[in-house]
Amino acid sequence: MTQYVAIAAEVGCTPMQLAYAFCGSRSYVSSTIVTATSMAQLREDMCAFEVSLTPDVLEAVDDVHRLHRNPSLYD
Repeated sequence: MTQYVAIAAEVGCTPMQLAYAFCGSRSYVSSTIVTATSMAQLREDMCAFEVSLTPDVLEAVDDVHRLHRNPSLYD
């Protein structure tokens, strides 16, 4: 999703860091599984938990999610 990539660029992080930071911002997520195949990836992933997402950024993420919801969900 290029929209998430654009949000990450605005925040100054990578898309993966945005995803991990989002998970870390959810009170109901007790742990986040981090995977990496290299030390560079692991460093990138670990930096995600230093990324602070403002309410505006979280709203932008929610807006993208509303546009591209899980197709198995229905109202």
